Amino acid sequence: MSSIDSGTSGAPMRAALSTLSAFFDDQSAAEDAIRRLKDIGLADDQIRFMPGYEADSEVAHSDHNKFWDGLSGWLFPLEDRAAYAEGLRRGGFLVSVQVDDQSYESAHDILDDEGSIDMDERADLWRNDGWDGGHSALTSSKGELSPDTDRTTTQYAQDAALNRRDLEKSTPRVRSYRSP
Repeated sequence: MSSIDSGTSGAPMRAALSTLSAFFDDQSAAEDAIRRLKDIGLADDQIRFMPGYEADSEVAHSDHNKFWDGLSGWLFPLEDRAAYAEGLRRGGFLVSVQVDDQSYESAHDILDDEGSIDMDERADLWRNDGWDGGHSALTSSKGELSPDTDRTTTQYAQDAALNRRDLEKSTPRVRSYRSP
């Protein structure tokens, strides 16, 4: 897939890209989704996968910051980043794919069909169990340098604000983000 199209003047211009993300409780379901995304022609560099704590034996069950920092290059709004980090801490699996308008619907259907969960519903359950919505992770790292990056949380927040969740295209199981 090319991210460059030619405009009416013949000069190349960047095609609009969307990022679709889905969260899975089951690793095999996440891997099935990835396989199906590749089957429709999406390249490896368009697909991202992040396993939760069960896949990393060095991570303690209560280590929030590893997943918070691990998502630093995934430009999600801070609220979504906090929910994904909590889900990863609890052992889930995150799949994200960058698509153009032509592959959007197929990729969305795959992520929605392969066992992804409703993140809003899950986050509500976690809040009922005492999770603070990620506020402690944000507060503890606000303005401080992340150990694996030279960007501060404030800089990250500015960049992530460019990738807002598209509420019209997002569904309970698949979140859609539009890049500028």
